[in-house]
Amino acid sequence: MALLPVLAVSGVAVADQEVRNVRFGVDVETTRVVIETSEAAEFRAFTLDGLSDRLVVDLPQARWSVANLASGEGVGYGLVDAFRFFDNSVSSSRVVFELEHPAIIVNQFALDPATPGGNHRLVIDMERSSEGSFQTASGFNHTRADSLDSLIAERVEAVYVPPQRERRVIVVDPGHGGRDPGSLGIHGTHEADVALEAARELRRQLEATGHYEVLLTRDRDVYPSWEQRVGVMAEARADLFISLHSDSSQNSDVRGAAVYTLNDRAENRARARAREGANHTSQVDVNNILVELELREKRNQSSAFAEVLLEHLSSEGPLLANPHRQANLFVLLDSRVPAVLVEMGFLTNRTDEANLTSASFRRRQMGAIVNGIDDYFANRGDEIFADRDTIALPAR
Repeated sequence: MALLPVLAVSGVAVADQEVRNVRFGVDVETTRVVIETSEAAEFRAFTLDGLSDRLVVDLPQARWSVANLASGEGVGYGLVDAFRFFDNSVSSSRVVFELEHPAIIVNQFALDPATPGGNHRLVIDMERSSEGSFQTASGFNHTRADSLDSLIAERVEAVYVPPQRERRVIVVDPGHGGRDPGSLGIHGTHEADVALEAARELRRQLEATGHYEVLLTRDRDVYPSWEQRVGVMAEARADLFISLHSDSSQNSDVRGAAVYTLNDRAENRARARAREGANHTSQVDVNNILVELELREKRNQSSAFAEVLLEHLSSEGPLLANPHRQANLFVLLDSRVPAVLVEMGFLTNRTDEANLTSASFRRRQMGAIVNGIDDYFANRGDEIFADRDTIALPAR
């Protein structure tokens, strides 16, 4: 593929910038990604190694204005499976490309419009590579010690405040799906199916209270990427994020529920790196003091929610030993919203598998989560729940 010369770019007022098109060119082992904008824009392209291989393009805040793609997502071509647009913060936007194969960036540059009045073009050339080369070149390699804190620090939006509204917004994330069925039960039960049924039941019960608007990260057997899952939360400016999963163990006697939040080690490193100004770009210039406050507040809220949730889950079945656990879980990395991951039980245990596939048990367990959510907001003095004891809630 012939590469065109690099042209200079300049800044542009946020209000004037639009993303107008995303297109691709393919030549043997190389895929060219072209993002068309209304004005010249500085940008940064890099790859990320995580639950999926991704190409990320950061640019100044822009409006998404691509014809026939109002949702901000589309199907890729060549080395790109799919892509999605994100408002990354108050000062930047991001386009994330899911890669179908490891690839490295061999060139990135900007071009002026080809014709008067045409679009400016941001060009990234990707070349198919080995997994090792991809990991070496990626901006945040999840096998490196500093990967999680780097990713947290990069994604923090210190000004995040859920808006005042009549109903709280809860994002429920049914784990796995599509090409990733998750854990397999003794009798062939797929974790992805169990999680989806539980998420639908949780949504039904939450909406029945009249207190909540509920968004699912998926409502069918598909696999949303990590960026897409947390993107639902960010776009809705949600009040809570709950990811539903079921566990597995080589020991078939192990059973019980647990609730996970982001671990101390990863978040403490994130604070340190954020205070040093590491991994901050000109598009995502986060104030270090606000980063510290943001991370601490959301961590505290996530932990408080986990503890309340476990009190109610214990009434509907056994809990693992030390059931409030911490881990480096990608789906919890966006720390702007209190977030937990609920392991509802073990598919490798006969009793838990039977419960997780039982509609009656599902109603009871999700009812316990609803009670936990109610108590969490009531304990925070939320006005929505000030008179909750006088409200007759629908039967669960």
